Amino acid sequence: MSAHASLVAADPAPGAVLAGPPAAITLRFSEAVSAAGPGITVVAPSGRPTGGGPVRASGASMTAPFQMAGEGTYLVRWQVIAADTHPSRGQFTFSVGRASAAPAGDDLSTDVGTVSPEGLLLQALGRWLHLIGMALAFGVVAFRAAVLPDAEEAAARRLDRLLAAGVALLVVAEPVALAGQAASLGVVAGDLVDSSFGRVLGLRLGGALLLWAALGAVRQAGGRGRAAVLALGAALALVDGLAGHRIAGWPDAVALGLGAVHEGAMAVWVGGLAAVLVAREGAARFGRLAGGSFAMLAVSGAALALAHLRGPADLLATTYGAVLAVKVVAVGAAAAIAWLGARRLEVAALAGVVTLAGLLVSLPPPR
Repeated sequence: MSAHASLVAADPAPGAVLAGPPAAITLRFSEAVSAAGPGITVVAPSGRPTGGGPVRASGASMTAPFQMAGEGTYLVRWQVIAADTHPSRGQFTFSVGRASAAPAGDDLSTDVGTVSPEGLLLQALGRWLHLIGMALAFGVVAFRAAVLPDAEEAAARRLDRLLAAGVALLVVAEPVALAGQAASLGVVAGDLVDSSFGRVLGLRLGGALLLWAALGAVRQAGGRGRAAVLALGAALALVDGLAGHRIAGWPDAVALGLGAVHEGAMAVWVGGLAAVLVAREGAARFGRLAGGSFAMLAVSGAALALAHLRGPADLLATTYGAVLAVKVVAVGAAAAIAWLGARRLEVAALAGVVTLAGLLVSLPPPR
């Protein structure tokens, strides 16, 4: 199973001219889907939406009853959410009795990855906020546990403020992601709550609130319990995997685990670096932690790239590949800057890497 559902078959077929009306519109997708908003909308030759019954989704198929509204060309619009939460939309026409002028449909010519550009940007922004939140929250906790367990009071207060910012970003990210999903499909946000995306959104919000409570408990316990907070971070990284790109031919558990390792390594590197700058100590010990994180990031990233690309040509021929190529260059630049010890430049480079990561997960991979 791959990410971003695409239409693989339709009955009636796109462009077909039928002698009589079909009983229903049936769409088959590349993976399991659920309806977003109405799911399927049929527009009659007159330009008015036809009536019908409820849309039924079962696995990779979605069906809606068809109601005849005169001879001519009908427009079928569809919006779905894949099992891995990624949105897709499209449209096609067919005719009954005779072909006529097609009803006006949506302008999908500017869509990127089967979603609107504004929706894609909001999706990427929501993902960026979430990833920065993960880094400032769990990366800072990892720094405290592994590098600076007994920070001085002033440094501890500064790090606590960094943790609070991470929790706030984790919460803020979800409304932005919801707006992005709605804009991607041209539906209202309320239509998305009862979907795979809505369930992941709820888990993320719940995780952020649980983190807020856990951090308060750790402070009251004098730092004890950080391991439990890191376990919560690992769980949230696995939840993020539910909204990541599945890998065709791989068990879902393997793909989820690999994605969680990649995200966790990023969080430790980015969050730990922010902690070094804020605490103003622990740089030498953090260097060893950052080196291990970089190695895990590189290995897991290479495995994911090999899984999602059909070949080197995809790096130039597809939007996903081009963004991935720029991200690889940015990671290399961040590593080189880290080796030179220019911490503030390293922060800027890693912020760019996270921005590209947020965009990458919102785009459909070549396979």
